[in-house]
Amino acid sequence: MGQFPEFTPVCPEGVYEKIIAVTEKEVDRAGYMHPAELARQMQIITEEHFDACSGMTIEQLNQAGLSWIIAWTQMQVERLPKKGETLRLRIWPSKKKAVMHARKYAFYTYDGEPLVTTASLFLIMDQKTRTAAGDPEGLIDLTPVVIPGEPKPPKMNLPFPEEYERLAGRTVEADEIDYNGHMNNSHYLDWTEALPEEHWLREHALKTVWVEYSSEMTEGETAGMYYAIDQDGLHVKGVSAKGQSFRLLAECEADGGAHLNV
Repeated sequence: MGQFPEFTPVCPEGVYEKIIAVTEKEVDRAGYMHPAELARQMQIITEEHFDACSGMTIEQLNQAGLSWIIAWTQMQVERLPKKGETLRLRIWPSKKKAVMHARKYAFYTYDGEPLVTTASLFLIMDQKTRTAAGDPEGLIDLTPVVIPGEPKPPKMNLPFPEEYERLAGRTVEADEIDYNGHMNNSHYLDWTEALPEEHWLREHALKTVWVEYSSEMTEGETAGMYYAIDQDGLHVKGVSAKGQSFRLLAECEADGGAHLNV
């Protein structure tokens, strides 16, 4: 087990917590939560935390012509949550990186078993120019919280293959569009989970997921997903007519399927 944010039964000051239950629609055939569902739960708590603590709401930010956009994220998995488990999901602000806001997350069982932790970087984006904008007046610059064992911020670049032996295409569907008119970023994980051969997934336990969100996609837009699989991981690069959409690295550990019996 790697380093993980320290659990305390009482939520620490400056940390926002919600209790969630893992439902049948969120799990795979083996009963384990899809990584994309973890991402969707983090999106929900991120917006709730923003609305509660930032001095303005996501809706008010949108009315000002601005969007809160995820740019990079890295997830570390001790084990995936299982159907029927009750989880504690926590979020807290971390030190800003240049103009980017940092948020860190931890999923625990209700009794405190460490499951998944994530660090993400966010930008305030101008909706007209689609470029980074400064923080608007009224947005509170939250005091960083430090939890022992918390993850470091995600790296902004990782080495990727120059050539990919496999290619698949995906087109953005209407039900993948978010309230901001673009594809919800959690669906890149859905797309990725559909790529590798099923036997490879069964034989490997997911350990980390790193994602760089390069450019947003809209309904009807098609991306070529170039990918390469080796014994330790999966590299994916999504490219649309506008250029690179995202890059994803899923690092895994071959265990012969033992993780399915935890």
